Amino acid sequence: MAIKILVVDDEPDFAVIFRQKFRRRIAAAEISFVFAENGRTALQALEADPEISLVFTDIRMPAMDGLTFLKELRALDRQVMLPIVVSAYDDMPNIREAMRQGAWDFVTKPIDLEELEQVLNASLVEIEQKLAGIRATRLLAETESQRQLAIRGREMQQEFFENVTHELRTPLTLLLSPLESALGLSSEAAVRSYLEQAKKGGLVLLDLVNQLLDFAKIDAKKLLPRITRVNVSKLVEEIAWMFDAVAAQKGVRFLKDTENGVVGGTDARMLTRILLNLLSNAFKFTPKDGEVKLVLQAGQSGFAIVVSDTGPGIALSETEDGFSRFQSSSAYSQGLHVGTGLGLSICKSLVGLLDGQIHLQSQLGHGTRFDLHLPLEVAGHLEEEALETDSHGWVSIVEVLQTDPSSIELDDEKPLVLIAEDHPDMLRYIAQLLQDEFAVETATNGRLALEMAHLHLPDLIVTDWMMPEMDGLELLHRIREDRGTTHIPVVMLTAKSELEGRIAVTKEGAEAFLGKPFHPSELIAVIKNQLARRERLRERFRVEMLRPDKYHGASMEDQFLLELKQVMEKNMMNEQFGVETMADALAMSRRTLVRKLTAVTGQAPVKFIRAYRLERALQMLKDNAAPVWEIAVKTGFGSASYFTKCFKDHYGVSPKDAVHLN
Repeated sequence: MAIKILVVDDEPDFAVIFRQKFRRRIAAAEISFVFAENGRTALQALEADPEISLVFTDIRMPAMDGLTFLKELRALDRQVMLPIVVSAYDDMPNIREAMRQGAWDFVTKPIDLEELEQVLNASLVEIEQKLAGIRATRLLAETESQRQLAIRGREMQQEFFENVTHELRTPLTLLLSPLESALGLSSEAAVRSYLEQAKKGGLVLLDLVNQLLDFAKIDAKKLLPRITRVNVSKLVEEIAWMFDAVAAQKGVRFLKDTENGVVGGTDARMLTRILLNLLSNAFKFTPKDGEVKLVLQAGQSGFAIVVSDTGPGIALSETEDGFSRFQSSSAYSQGLHVGTGLGLSICKSLVGLLDGQIHLQSQLGHGTRFDLHLPLEVAGHLEEEALETDSHGWVSIVEVLQTDPSSIELDDEKPLVLIAEDHPDMLRYIAQLLQDEFAVETATNGRLALEMAHLHLPDLIVTDWMMPEMDGLELLHRIREDRGTTHIPVVMLTAKSELEGRIAVTKEGAEAFLGKPFHPSELIAVIKNQLARRERLRERFRVEMLRPDKYHGASMEDQFLLELKQVMEKNMMNEQFGVETMADALAMSRRTLVRKLTAVTGQAPVKFIRAYRLERALQMLKDNAAPVWEIAVKTGFGSASYFTKCFKDHYGVSPKDAVHLN
């Protein structure tokens, strides 16, 4: 592409000189010229043609001289613009001024054509360097833009996988949890058979969802090994034991040759996922009367695991793609099973994270063999993201509960449980699950749940995390910051079960966190356990509040109870002090006060006020602080006879005999 040059001079011969001197280069389209007779017309030419990058300008011109033109030229702020001034040799002061104003070089008159060509060539080199720099900068910017787009694309892909797989967990819960309940209710063999089959399909689907989550985490490089000392021999034997029943059911011989004493540093969960995938693959494609073999051998610095089968095998040309994502063997896909190949891809990625190697040997009609080699001392990291291998903890009852649910005795009146869940089927299922043992209220989002919590003051809240209008985390935060609801236990029930989510929920003050899918018995056990803990706290608060000298406060209800104590002490002698006065003093509605005080102490306000006064009176009697009639006045009973009656009804003895009470 020709470099465009603007020549500015009021003498017509000036243009002739340039055309004659550079006619061959003009013909070769190396350069081209645009001519102007003064600075003003030169500016017009520059505005009309943005590709002009070199200017030769005279200094002494009519209309607009060269120095003024140079100032205007700087104001244009062109990316590439080299001005060269042309003037008489004896006009050096103006030439020096032009150079100070940004001229790149100068040529003197009368013009020496050789000197003119040298200056032109040097300026063309400079222009080409500047243009090359601009092109390089643009290329870098485009490359960076493409890189950012690629990164964002991967992030969006990861977000898509995570969102889709998390969404899949809700219908999986609606499939698996009711199946668990139905299996517990049905005794008919045929019905149980159908239910077991449906449950098995749900478990397979859940495992696929978990693999998709693992795939997304590996792809985002969020997964790092967490190294602990592992008895590899014992781990392999336990995993193998899980497949004994599968082998018996399918009529497949399962041979095991595992060496004892293989112990070292590795990630147990990653190794478990690798073995589960390899053995599942082997049993999936091995026909009846076939054979699956598992071998564990120790080496000098690690161990080797071999999983082989007598299934249909894979064509040799396909073995290179055996670990590719979504690569499925043609031999396999022609049979009864069609796989995604995702499990083997995850296997290879996990093996790489553990600094190991895995090799595939196979031949059509002669089975498949996987050789796994792993070191026993892996350079480990703290776990950033968790594998989803064992995420469905609903398969067994939670063992960490401090109270045996079967021993919990609740009041005849059912405790009120508020459920916040935006998925209508899930909301209906949880409500049906709880309605036999609890009174149930439901809300379809966090905002409605918050309103209902203030209205009904439930004994416990079960809430999903992801909901419209107000999510579960915000609901939990609002429950905890309002002293009218801060005592209510909250159970977070959600598919968002990563460690980061658990930490966030715990920080906000949730009592429990259950991931979806959940076991029905687990949810009920957690609710009962929390209600039992609340009952124990209620008894402690009641006892401590009725003995103000022993109350020091050590829970979320401290502020409320301290204010309650201060109000009681301030109004101790006020015979007219009652529920309305207490509610006003605490800046609460009567209804909220009744529900709050009953929930925290187990006593309605009227009974609480009387019990508090009597406990204070007992304290004074034991200290011989005053006569009975005076104590009656000081504790707000008004008359000694009324005080004596209330005291005897409460403690079973008269005030005079109270000194003998423990």
